[in-house]
Amino acid sequence: MKAGTNHQFGRFAITAAAIALAGCSAMPSLPGEKAAPARQNAQSGPPPSVQNCGIVSISSPSKYVCNDKVYTSFDLANLRQDWEKNHPVER
Repeated sequence: MKAGTNHQFGRFAITAAAIALAGCSAMPSLPGEKAAPARQNAQSGPPPSVQNCGIVSISSPSKYVCNDKVYTSFDLANLRQDWEKNHPVER
């Protein structure tokens, strides 16, 4: 029975270390430093797409957060279509 307890402790130790490392990787590198959010100027390029946003809720319609704003999937599609109308692709 003693060997089984040591084996379980080893699994727990490895799992706890993996969780601690994963949690620390998302933190800012220096104490008191805030992680800088990625910002995009509206005039600099196309509007955000679903691939570049974080998902807020999976519902109908799905909601995404991009540049500190919440959009539905329909909002993102409309923004992209409007932008493509005003910026035709040169071929």
